[in-house]
Amino acid sequence: MPDAADARTASTTPLLAGVGAWIVALGLWTAVALARPNTPAAGALAHRLPWIVFFGAWFIVWQLTTVKSGLLDPPYFVAPEVLIEAFRGDWTLLARCLGSSALLFLTGYAVGSVLGFITGLLMGWSRRADYWLHPLLQTIGPVPAASLLPLAVLILPTTYASAAFIVAFGAWFPMATMTRAGVRAVPRSYIDVARTLGASESFLVRRIAIPAALPDMLTGLFTGLGTSLAALMTAELVGVDQGLAWYINWVKGWADYPRMYVGLAVLIIFCRALMILLFKLRSSLLAWQQDLVRW
Repeated sequence: MPDAADARTASTTPLLAGVGAWIVALGLWTAVALARPNTPAAGALAHRLPWIVFFGAWFIVWQLTTVKSGLLDPPYFVAPEVLIEAFRGDWTLLARCLGSSALLFLTGYAVGSVLGFITGLLMGWSRRADYWLHPLLQTIGPVPAASLLPLAVLILPTTYASAAFIVAFGAWFPMATMTRAGVRAVPRSYIDVARTLGASESFLVRRIAIPAALPDMLTGLFTGLGTSLAALMTAELVGVDQGLAWYINWVKGWADYPRMYVGLAVLIIFCRALMILLFKLRSSLLAWQQDLVRW
């Protein structure tokens, strides 16, 4: 099928090379799976085959609606090779923005998660701490983290510190809430038996309360991931002069939609990588759950 008039505005060589490499890799994978049907490679191919077919069909539709038919016109919709060209021309700036977003997010998320863990542990273990801290958690915790950015800019010395603060706040509330719930849900019989055997308070916290609350704490980490990422995007849009959200907004202002789509793709991959890391952490810490709970 010939291209629509003036539809193709970038070289197709990188695209053809990428598609060819993927077809070769898929062919080798299929050959191994057919030769050894009982291997993990065969099982992985069978599991992922519907998604492979879906993305292949989606790619064909993308090409047909942009380059071939011109149904989706530039500049709002572009062909795959145009996105590759945009990435090749701007990958150094994208890499710097990705590094900036990753550093800011990991700093705020780690600080917020640790503080949330400490807050939740205190509330879950100590009635006195729960009396004073739980009303505060219920009052300020549900406040959207992004709404605190003007206050953070006013109080903290730099915009970077303000951005890290709202990212940390986004992680703190769900982590504190779920840690408290997990610690308070520990069966009383576990604690009574351990105390009868002479266990100290620190032993009860370290060896009974925290391990028993791990599933709830990991739920808090997953929930905090989304709220912290939302806070990160807000901070980069209005306060920080570097990062993926800043990049996307900057190129959109110039109506450079191919670079905007590339920035969104990098952001999606970044978020997906964070989710994979959290799932790996859950699998490592809760390996005992795999035979008891459907993951």
